[in-house]
Amino acid sequence: MLHKLKQIYPTLIPYQSPTPDGYIWFLTNEGERFGIYENDLTSKDIAILSSLLTRFIPNIPLATLEAQRWHDRINHDTNEETKDAFRFVYFSIPKNQIEPETFQEALNELFDTSIPILWINEVEGILIEIIPFLDTKINYEQFIHVFIADLSVKVRLYIGEVKNSYRDLKVYYDDLLHKSSVVLAVTNKEVVYYAEAIPYLILHNMSQQQKEQLIASILKDFHDDTEMIKTLEMFFDSNLNISETAKKMYMHRNSVQYRIDKYINETGINIQNIDEAIAVKLALLAKNQ
Repeated sequence: MLHKLKQIYPTLIPYQSPTPDGYIWFLTNEGERFGIYENDLTSKDIAILSSLLTRFIPNIPLATLEAQRWHDRINHDTNEETKDAFRFVYFSIPKNQIEPETFQEALNELFDTSIPILWINEVEGILIEIIPFLDTKINYEQFIHVFIADLSVKVRLYIGEVKNSYRDLKVYYDDLLHKSSVVLAVTNKEVVYYAEAIPYLILHNMSQQQKEQLIASILKDFHDDTEMIKTLEMFFDSNLNISETAKKMYMHRNSVQYRIDKYINETGINIQNIDEAIAVKLALLAKNQ
């Protein structure tokens, strides 16, 4: 096969390590690995080769059989019925902090099962969580804590919605990649669930002028009041709970209530009303961008 492909693509070379820059790599059914210089491939060439062969990225683990099945489901329409619910989870890890193979092994050991991973590159990928029952969903905050505590690796996650069908799987995959790139670029949170991402996505589509108008109209004279801003942010982090906010800020409950009342009275915006609170949350996010 490689001999015939070499006649069509003269820049074809067998796999070598370290790999030269600018090549796209493929794996044959016989296990032969080779690369073709990217500039010699049209998008049509890449699509054809990817349908006949397995794409792979050097320095990351080869796809497991289950991961390859998911790759095929994403890129080709299927009538296959789902056995269990599932969701895609985007992850990123710092470059040179952990080897991809070590990360994958740690992941499998942590969950005591082989987790399908669709690697994008050496520091990004999609893990696929199978959910037999809704109450068996992974606690990703705990997942993050384990990786930081045991491996000193800072993992960031964007959690997609739970799906019960393979229909429009490619749309789901592409949408997850787009939203994760937007959201994780504007927040320091380590774990973001798809529903939490909505305010960030709204702000992403606003012009700078619109953001400034939002901040001015919602925060008003408190725009530069660091104590008030901190209180409002903690109030949201505490799910609009005064007592929890006071506990987190090491303040008396009455002191927090005083600040919240002051904001309401001077702006005319009732932050304890969910509809008005949404506007305040957006303004705070816009201010921190």
